[in-house]
Amino acid sequence: MSTAAVPELKQISRVEAMRLGPGWSHSCHAMLYAANPGQLFGRIPMRFSVLVLGLVRVPLYTQKDRVGGFPNFLSNAFVSTAKCQLLFALKVLNMMPEEKLVEALAAATEKQKKALEKLLPASS
Repeated sequence: MSTAAVPELKQISRVEAMRLGPGWSHSCHAMLYAANPGQLFGRIPMRFSVLVLGLVRVPLYTQKDRVGGFPNFLSNAFVSTAKCQLLFALKVLNMMPEEKLVEALAAATEKQKKALEKLLPASS
């Protein structure tokens, strides 16, 4: 199985962003998170609850099947362009070890590949 890498993004200050000039657009995003002592389904520990842009709860766990939880979330179509930003933020904020991010991304990619193969069988 191939390993997927977390894309490299550069964190810059507000001052640096303002110096980019008129050809650049600026956006501001917020990621809120809090410790969560709860358990999912009464048995899976939830270390954090994450709220991305105030709209989506990100499951920061992987189930025993290595697909459920965070990998499954990454394979959803609605995560789309926010996926790189989410992975970058989780890495920069040290909310999840990089090797876990890579594992989850690889599992999500494999799940999407299998789903596509079902929809588009190889032509004979």
